[in-house]
Amino acid sequence: MAETGTDGRRRGEPRPELKDLVDGTGVVPRRATSTGAREVLAEDGVVLVPDAGDDPEALVVLAATVLGGRLRELFGIRPQGGTDSPVLGLHNDGAYLEADVHGRTVQLRDPDEDYLLMHCSVPAPSGGDSVLVDGYALVDRLADGHPELHAFLTGCDVDFFGSRVNPPRGVPDTPLLRRMVEHTRGGRRAVRASDYALPVPREPHWDEHLGRIEEYADLLAGAYEVAPRFRMDAGDVLLLDNYRYLHGRDAFTGSRALHVLSVRSTDAF
Repeated sequence: MAETGTDGRRRGEPRPELKDLVDGTGVVPRRATSTGAREVLAEDGVVLVPDAGDDPEALVVLAATVLGGRLRELFGIRPQGGTDSPVLGLHNDGAYLEADVHGRTVQLRDPDEDYLLMHCSVPAPSGGDSVLVDGYALVDRLADGHPELHAFLTGCDVDFFGSRVNPPRGVPDTPLLRRMVEHTRGGRRAVRASDYALPVPREPHWDEHLGRIEEYADLLAGAYEVAPRFRMDAGDVLLLDNYRYLHGRDAFTGSRALHVLSVRSTDAF
């Protein structure tokens, strides 16, 4: 069963009875050059562009090349990585972060960032392999295999960051209510995952909803466990549909450096 740590973060545990629902939902991305990446992204929702260069600013160029006129907003390149890091489970990117700049509220990150680009600057000497799970395939599998969980994910709001302890400066206190699976105004499906989700405040069926949230965390832990691994080398860029794919990575030893760019396109609305 899923457990929540003192930091408010939930960590799922694979359940044998859910294994049939997650088999085959993992994905190894196809490789393409920057000129061919748009076609592969349109077909698969994800593409790996090898040898994109050493400079993380390649992320900006690739976002413009692949998304073209659909590119609406960039949220800045942010360095990630570390040394001797534990497993990073399945998640999708998106953060609620804002600041006041000369009396005007500026959105520094957005929960609805719909494309994600990751540049591998320095791969870990051991471990750190990447994991991708197709959220669309997973949710479709639930529709028949676990209709109760499917109904919860598609029909009930959650407090998306509700269990987060001591959120960083710039994160609003107002609960962010959304469904784990919902559609944009334009009809695009978004499959989400949050390690900090809780039932909506004053939810009359609190215990039932919390049980479903924990079951979803266990389902994702199982999907992570059986998904195929792939390795990103120095200069590789992974570009993915952040509404469709959940991603994570294995633990690693030594140092690893990654740069991440999240964007919003016109399809996000």
